[in-house]
Amino acid sequence: MAPRRGRKGNSRALLNVSGRDDDGDDDDDFQPNNVNLSTPVASGGRRKMVSKNNSLPNKENKPKNNKNNEHKNCDILENVDAERSRGGSSINFTSCHIVHYLRNITQGTKPLFQQYRALNTPVMNVSKLFRIHKTYMGFDRRTTAITWHPTIPHLVAVGSKGGDIIVWNFERDGGEPRTTIVGQGPGGSIQSLKFDGRSDGSKVYTVSIDGTLALHNFLDGEKKNFLKTGDIDHWYTSLDVSVSGGVMIVGDNKGYVNLLTIDGEKLWEERLHKQKVTHIEFCPSMPWCLVTTSVDHTLKVWDVRNMKSRTSCLVTHTHEKPINSAHFSRTDGGRLVTTDQLDEIRVYSCPSFGLSQTIPHPHRQFQHLTPIKATWHPLRDIIVVGRYPDRNFPGYVVNEPRTIDFFDASTGKILYQHIDRGYCNKIVSLNLFNHTGDRLMSAAGNIVWLWKPKFDHLDNKEVKKMDDDDLDDDDDENDGHNARKNPCHHRSANDLKIKKMKITIDKI
Repeated sequence: MAPRRGRKGNSRALLNVSGRDDDGDDDDDFQPNNVNLSTPVASGGRRKMVSKNNSLPNKENKPKNNKNNEHKNCDILENVDAERSRGGSSINFTSCHIVHYLRNITQGTKPLFQQYRALNTPVMNVSKLFRIHKTYMGFDRRTTAITWHPTIPHLVAVGSKGGDIIVWNFERDGGEPRTTIVGQGPGGSIQSLKFDGRSDGSKVYTVSIDGTLALHNFLDGEKKNFLKTGDIDHWYTSLDVSVSGGVMIVGDNKGYVNLLTIDGEKLWEERLHKQKVTHIEFCPSMPWCLVTTSVDHTLKVWDVRNMKSRTSCLVTHTHEKPINSAHFSRTDGGRLVTTDQLDEIRVYSCPSFGLSQTIPHPHRQFQHLTPIKATWHPLRDIIVVGRYPDRNFPGYVVNEPRTIDFFDASTGKILYQHIDRGYCNKIVSLNLFNHTGDRLMSAAGNIVWLWKPKFDHLDNKEVKKMDDDDLDDDDDENDGHNARKNPCHHRSANDLKIKKMKITIDKI
């Protein structure tokens, strides 16, 4: 018996469950799971589909182009019924689109992908559109530090090895920053800098190799020193400011840490590491918690309310190599990412600070290179870090480009490798997003780039390719495990693009 034609409306409704529009647009990033839409499936209480010729008894009254649609709709109905007869409540899709995820949740079905994947997708789609917007080449020595204003998304400060500092309001200033401080040259390297969050961007704290902790006022050009070692072999290396706590913390090259008020009053000084403190940072969600790293291979977590000696830390982790940095995630402070000086990125989960991911990644250190540091995307727990290819690293490819890599902190899986002709395959040591995630500041050598997404150049083919890449990334539930063994294994979706970009760069 031929299927009833009255069920055609229901089949269209089922089609809309998948998220497709009635206009036949095929750019959606999903695939049906375990449902064959072309081959009829028979079940115990269902009849098989009849032949195409018998499916339309009044086909002489029907246009020819409707015959195939009717047959496909019946196929879908039959397959859905077969799926339900096996115990399935509805069709599950492997789409990583947040709208599909929310629809499945509201309908009580269990999607085959996890929530973090659905939320990562729009963030990564925007990140793939980043292009160099502005370039600054005013430094005579390499860039050493970058910081964004905590509340003004278009204001950034950058320091160099020669002691030069720029404050760049790129919406007001255009292509060149108006506010610049010329450093002393050799011996004046800016090791770290932070905005005074109480100001409108006119004040910046810095620690320098000249042995000072200073507050620079760009309105009147005044520099106020809060700490000064007076010793050419003793300098400050790291800095962070907690506006909510009213304090700032400073580390030096001898392993000592100083706690001061924001106004410069010194509260205490303790030696917390055996060697140079490379990074120090307050947790954004727990102002009393801070982390320190050192070239003595240790990462230590402290309670600032109870710091008595080197052994009074809450947690200690030892790495195989010296550690360049440790950053709390900017979403909720629930994760901590560390970068060593060879080929390892680690992710720790708060509040226990247990190791959750170890990500192999080439970023070896040498004397005349600004240390490569992994940082966070502000909207999702996505790690951003520059790549310095190493022929001794597993999965090395000849002439491998020096990309900016994006990793999923939950799985350790590489999400995307970004490359642009504008930076001429340089080693990008520093990458830092502003707090809204729509601008990225990067530095390689003495060049600084401001990135922003460009949407106007997209066509339908590129949008569909982005969706296809997302599907490829979400197909395998074991991707995270494999990526930890060899992150290059999951770069197949971007390999062709990188090779093409590499050829273009070489021609230029």
